[in-house]
Amino acid sequence: MSARDLPPVHPHGGLNADAHSRPMKVGIVGAGIGGLMAAITLLDNGHEVEIFEKSRFSKEVGAAISTPPNSSRILAHHGFDFDRSNATTSDYLIYYDDPKDLTQMIRLPMSGYESEFGAPWYLFHRVDLHDELRRMATEPSPARPRVARLHLGTAVSSIDLHGTIHFSDGTSTRKDVVIAADGIRSSFSSAVLDNVPPLEHFASMIRLLLPTEKMPQDAETNLLFGDGLNSVRAMRAGDGCHSVVMYGCRRGALQNIAFMYPEEISKDHSGMASVITRSTCSKISPGNGASKDEGFLQMVADIFPPSIHQMASEAEGVGHWNLYKRRPLESFARGRVVLIGDAAHPMPPLRAQGASMAIEDAAALGVLFSDKSSVDEVPERLQLFNQLRVKRAATIQIISSQHKWDSTKVPAEYLHYFDGKVPREIP
Repeated sequence: MSARDLPPVHPHGGLNADAHSRPMKVGIVGAGIGGLMAAITLLDNGHEVEIFEKSRFSKEVGAAISTPPNSSRILAHHGFDFDRSNATTSDYLIYYDDPKDLTQMIRLPMSGYESEFGAPWYLFHRVDLHDELRRMATEPSPARPRVARLHLGTAVSSIDLHGTIHFSDGTSTRKDVVIAADGIRSSFSSAVLDNVPPLEHFASMIRLLLPTEKMPQDAETNLLFGDGLNSVRAMRAGDGCHSVVMYGCRRGALQNIAFMYPEEISKDHSGMASVITRSTCSKISPGNGASKDEGFLQMVADIFPPSIHQMASEAEGVGHWNLYKRRPLESFARGRVVLIGDAAHPMPPLRAQGASMAIEDAAALGVLFSDKSSVDEVPERLQLFNQLRVKRAATIQIISSQHKWDSTKVPAEYLHYFDGKVPREIP
C-alpha cells in the first residue's frame, strides 16, 4: 500500500461529514513537528486551528532527522513537498560492529522501502522539515485554503480539562479540544495524569554537521565511504556502549554525524583515558565550535577509526543533547485535553521513531475528528485516540530504550503493551 491508497483528504469536511457538522475550535500548545502536523491534519478536515508557541523561532537549530516509511506515508498523504524540503533518501543501512576492521559490515537495503512499505525512508535537516510543515500549516494553498493562526512568543501557563487555555499575561481562550505538543518537558502532562513518571537520563549525544565538500580524501575515509555517501552508517565502539551514526541530509550537501554515549561511562569508566565529561559537554552549543573541543576529539580518537576523528575535526558544532526515556503512560487524553509527541511518549532516537510517532499521533487525530458532528463527542473521541495510540507508542518507546536490543530485558510490567510476542531480534 502506498500513500495514494490512504483515504482521500477532504479539506472542507472530512471523510463522512454531514450538513449539520461544524468546525471544531482546536488549540495546540507547541509548534514543533507534532504540533504543526496536528494542525495540518485537522485543517484538512475543516477545523479551525490556533497554535500557541512560547518561542519566537528567531533561530531554529538542529541537526538531521529522518522519517521512516510509517511517517513518510502520512506526510505524502497530506501533500508534503519533499523536493522543497531537500529530502534525501538512502541506498543502504550499513552497520560496523568492529571499528578496527571496516571491511566487516552488515548491509541492509533501504532503497526498496517504497514498494514494500508504501513510502521511502527520508532524511532531512530538521530545520527544512520544520519549515515545510510550518508553511503547510500557515500559508494558504489551493489544496488547503484554511490555515492555522500561529501565535509566537505566547506562553501558556495552564490548561483545564474543559478546554480552557490560560496564558501567562492573564488572558485565556476556550477551545473544543486542546492538544499539548510542548515537548519532552511538557508542562501539561499532569492535566491528563495524576502521577506522571519521571524522565530517566538514558544517554547523551553530540551532533555535528560536516559540509560534504570538506569530507577527508584519505585512504581510510575512502574505505569507509567506498560505495559513496548515499547510505546510513552506524558503528559501535569502545565497549559497545559508544556509537556513531552518519548520513547525508539537505540533498547530500551536509553529512550528519551523531555520537552517543552513556553518562556513566563519562563519569567512571576506568578503561578510557579520555571521555566526554558533563563539564566538557556543557561547553558545546550551536555555533561555538563544538568539534574543536579537545576532550571530545580525544574521545573520538581513542575509540573510533581515524577517518571518523578527522571528520569530527572538520565538522561544525551543532550541540549536546541529553537523551531521556520514561515509563510509558497509561493514557494520553482526558476530558478535552490530549498529549502528543514527546509530551506523551519521549524516547531515545535509536529506532528513528520519535518524530514519526508524533506524526502518527497527528494523523490519528485527523481521522478521529474527520466526521464528528458534535463538540460533545470530543472526550469520547479522545478515548478512542487512547485505544489507538497508547499501546502502539508504548511499544516503540520500549524498543527504542535499549542501546542494543535484548528482548529478555523487557520488564514484565511492560509486556502487556505488545500485541503478540516481544520481538527477539531488531536490526
